[in-house]
Amino acid sequence: MKLKIIVLIITLFSFSCTSSGYTISNISYEDNIKVQDSIVDIEIELIIKPFRNKIKTLEKTVGFSKESYSIRDGKLESTLGNLIADILYEECNPEFYKITSNNIDFALFNYGGVRGTLNKGKITQHDLFTIMPWKNLATVVKIEGEKVIELVEYFNNENLAHPSSRLEIEFFNKTNKKIFINKKKFDKNKSYYVLTSNFLQEGGDKMTFFKDPLELYNLNLNLRDLLIKSMKNKNIIESKLDNRIFRSEWREEIF
Repeated sequence: MKLKIIVLIITLFSFSCTSSGYTISNISYEDNIKVQDSIVDIEIELIIKPFRNKIKTLEKTVGFSKESYSIRDGKLESTLGNLIADILYEECNPEFYKITSNNIDFALFNYGGVRGTLNKGKITQHDLFTIMPWKNLATVVKIEGEKVIELVEYFNNENLAHPSSRLEIEFFNKTNKKIFINKKKFDKNKSYYVLTSNFLQEGGDKMTFFKDPLELYNLNLNLRDLLIKSMKNKNIIESKLDNRIFRSEWREEIF
């Protein structure tokens, strides 16, 4: 049997196992193993075929990025975070409306859930698997105004560019802030529908304000799949920093 084929199988198997939490630390083989090539070729093809098909799928182009976008190119927002949050809001809101006849008020995800950079040019499914490696599902919670205040304080204390959409916050200092939700001034006496992930709804990344909501809706939509679907439809992808969340000393004008 050809050693290249053996190495290929082992490499693919190692890659597959690693994603499930297993690793192969050592591999050895004997040079004098003799097998019939025809039988081996059939067996190898049966093993390799699922991996080959998966690789072809990951290499498929889903769109084109006008520029390179990163989760780290802003202070309390980022071009990649804005892009992801806006797309997920746009994809999930119609589905939520079908279920409840209500619109989602805003979306919030976590900085740590986005990895890597979306480079300028061709976007493949592999790129999106790298950027969002987790199998998180779209979840909508209804929370009180007091919980939204906790969410805003979380932003202030974390000082990270957590991806958000339809949420605008201006921090004046440690205690004063201006909050708009879907272009409307925040009302602490109201309740709001917030799009997030199942991981964060359960209190992941210390987002405890999502736990025990007034209402909970599991949309059973994979967030990464929604990105892939949207980018296929849009074809050309672009994003920018728009001061949706900022500290007033970082710019002169106030929205």
